[in-house]
Amino acid sequence: MIRIQGTYIPADHHVFIAGRNGSGKTYLARNYLAGYMNVFCLDIKGTLTWPEVPKEQLTIVKHLKDVYRCKTQKCIYKPVPEEMTDEFYNNFFKFIYTRENTIVWVDEVMGVTPNPHKIPFWYRAILTRGRELGVAAWSLSQRPSGINLLPISEARHFLAFDLNLEEDRKRMAKTSGAPEFFDKPGKFKFWYYNVENDNAILAKLK
Repeated sequence: MIRIQGTYIPADHHVFIAGRNGSGKTYLARNYLAGYMNVFCLDIKGTLTWPEVPKEQLTIVKHLKDVYRCKTQKCIYKPVPEEMTDEFYNNFFKFIYTRENTIVWVDEVMGVTPNPHKIPFWYRAILTRGRELGVAAWSLSQRPSGINLLPISEARHFLAFDLNLEEDRKRMAKTSGAPEFFDKPGKFKFWYYNVENDNAILAKLK
C-alpha cells in the first residue's frame, strides 16, 4: 500500500486526485484504497482493474441493482450504456450515502459533473454532509478546471500529478491553498497536501 511519508488518510476524509491521463492517479488510488474496507468505485470508462485486491474481496458489476446486492469489501460499478445517466449516477450516490461508513471512489469526476454548474444531488450530499455518516469521496479528474467545484473544495487531502494546462494547475492551487500546485511535480511524482499542514510535499510513486 502506498503511504506518503507515514501519512495516513482517515477513512472519513474526502480526497481529490488530479493528473493528466497516464500520470498515475488511478494507480495511486488503487494501491491506497486497497487497504480500506467498504470501497465502492464508479468506473464510467469501464477500463478499471484492481489487481491489488484479492478476488474474493472484489465484485465487479454492470447494473446498479447488483451494486445494492454487493457483499464483498469492495465493488466496482461499470455501468452499461443504458445506465450512464444522471438518474443512475444519482441513485448510486444515494445508495452510498444511506449505506454509511463507506468510501466512494469516482474514477473520473467529469463523467458525473460534465460542467462546473452540474453535480448529482447525492454526490453533493456526500461531499457536504457525508463525514458525519462516515462516508467519504475519493474524486479523480484529468481536468479540475472543468468540473464542479465541490469535489475539490470539500477535500481535506489533495494529490496532484502533472497537469498540462495552466488553468487546471491554477484551480488546484487556488482551491486547495497550496501554491506548490502551480508547478508540475514531474513524471510519476505528485504533490501531496493536507489542509492541516502548511506546505505541500513532493512524493513519488514506488
